[in-house]
Amino acid sequence: MSARIPASPSRATRRVSAAIAAVLALFAPLAAATAAHASEPAATFTLELSSSGATEGDTVLATVSGTDVSDLYAYDLVFTVTEGALASADAPVGPDGGFTSAVEGPGTLTVSHTRLGTSPGLSGTVVLATVPLRAIGSGTARVELTSVRLVSSTGDTAEQTDVASETVELAALPTPEPSASPSDSASPSPSSSSSALPIVSSSGDLATTGVDATPWLISGAVGVALVAIGAVLVARRRQGVRG
Repeated sequence: MSARIPASPSRATRRVSAAIAAVLALFAPLAAATAAHASEPAATFTLELSSSGATEGDTVLATVSGTDVSDLYAYDLVFTVTEGALASADAPVGPDGGFTSAVEGPGTLTVSHTRLGTSPGLSGTVVLATVPLRAIGSGTARVELTSVRLVSSTGDTAEQTDVASETVELAALPTPEPSASPSDSASPSPSSSSSALPIVSSSGDLATTGVDATPWLISGAVGVALVAIGAVLVARRRQGVRG
């Protein structure tokens, strides 16, 4: 009885096996690193307003910051604001090395950012957007970061909702007091010329009315003088007769 001895693998087979093992040894760490790097982007977000109060027409800055940011290549920030109280005032500002844009709708504002070219993904603590809002009404206005969509450099995505919110008290512009309009210069109304009333001069029982009294007074004085002279002449004549 003879035992059969298995044939040893050929030299070619051994070479193929060695090549496969070498390839696996070379790419296994790279595959593991890629898998680790392809994890979903993550961050913790905060929302801050530049002021807790403003007057109609003022600008309030809404700033969104991210901490523990990891491989963030693009993102969308969706804001909800009190309609009729706040509105977009100007273009938002995002991190350097990327492009930031905004789309405004009724009571909403979506801010988008993407890195450009070979710019690396964002990591660490980052100011993601500063959004200028103009006060267009009065009362308590709310700014909400309602959702955030994150995209990593490998295309993996993550989303968060009901992220943060803040309020601001808005005051209406004071109503200007109406300026006094120049009154029409009233032309002096002509005074009613009263007709000359008769001037009455009381002198015993005599009165002069309306006519110049001077001639009458003179003639009266002359008459009195003549009467006196006549009385003197009569008295002398009587004395002469007696004598």
